This record gives sequence, C-alpha cells and structure tokens, in this order.
Amino acid sequence: MFDYILFDFDGTLMDTSKGVFNSFDKVVAHYGLKIDRAVYSTMIGPPLKESFSKTLKLPENEIQNAMQVYRDYYAEKGMFEAELYSGVVELIKNLRAAEKKIFVATSKPEVYAKQILERKGILSLFDFVGGSDLEEKSRVEKCDVVKYVLESNGISDEKEKCILIGDRHYDVDGAHSAGIKCAGILWGFGTKEEFENCGADFIFEFPKNVEVFLIQK
Repeated sequence: MFDYILFDFDGTLMDTSKGVFNSFDKVVAHYGLKIDRAVYSTMIGPPLKESFSKTLKLPENEIQNAMQVYRDYYAEKGMFEAELYSGVVELIKNLRAAEKKIFVATSKPEVYAKQILERKGILSLFDFVGGSDLEEKSRVEKCDVVKYVLESNGISDEKEKCILIGDRHYDVDGAHSAGIKCAGILWGFGTKEEFENCGADFIFEFPKNVEVFLIQK
C-alpha cells in the first residue's frame, strides 16, 4: 500500500509549457540563438542549468546570466501562465479523502511551486512542497528533491509506502535512486516508450487511473 504520494510539478500537476516556453524565448532572443521551439518540450523536466548547457549549448560562464534572463520573465509573468491538468485536483482531493499524505517533489525552485499552487488555490491540498533552491545550487537533481521530501516529513524509513508520480524519465531515475517506486503518467510531456525504456514501475494514462490504483492499493 502506498500511503505517501509525491507528485512532480511541471507536466504532472500543471501544464506549465506556455510560461516556460515564453521564458525560453527570452533566453534565445537574448543570445541571438536559432532554436526550433519544438525543442523546448525536451527542456521541461531537467534542471535549467542542464538545459542551457546541453540543449542551448551555452558556455559555462553564461549559465547564471541565462538563468537570470529566464527568471526575470518567469517570476513576473511566466509562472502564472500555468494551467492545471483536467482531473488532477479531483485526484488529489480523493487521495486525501482516502487518508493519503500528498507531497510535491519538483526540480523547480520551491518558492515558485508554492506561489503557483497558492495562486491556483490548491496549496492547502498538499502536506509539503519540496523543490530546489532559487539558484539551483542545492536539491537540483530529482533524487535529491525526493530525499529532501522524505527526510523533511520523517518517512525515510518507510520508502516501501512511497511513490512518485511524474511525466519524464528524470522522475523515474530520481525516484529509483532515492529508493522508491515511480509511476509514469501520459497526460504530461513524456511518452509510453520513454517510460518503458527507463523502467517505470507503473504507467497511467489518466488521473482517474492513478486514483483507482492508489486507493485500491
């Protein structure tokens, strides 16, 4: 039985693509890059530093500046362009009614995740929101975020009761490295093939499928 449910944020709770893509546009324009916008979807999930280095090919000495350009837009407008996925709020409310503990585990800065959830009026539905620090100097990797959530809530010794719900292979890799199971969901940015290749423990198409599984378990 899974009593402690950790949710990824981008692509799992929220469709954050509009605000994230617009923020990436600012970085691309700032550096005069020619990038197909279709590539942006691959940049949702990993830490910004990784995306700017590996995907945008920015030199190491420009990464911090690029992050600032991104966040100048994101903090003012981009993060509030997020939309809740259909069925997610109902899923969380029903899990709470079934006496499950609900957490957020995101590589997004924790302060942003809390602000977005508060703006959407659902922050109170979560027992704890865990993310990276604003400068992405700690808790950047998903494994570290998951461990942080478990330790902060005193459940590190109950890993068999924990599961992460996420939409990318980064979630599966991070959960497994932290010693818990992970369910891949198909309403976000990931694909069934991606989850099969990375060894997701479960794969669900819709929020209702997650609800039925977790409450029955």
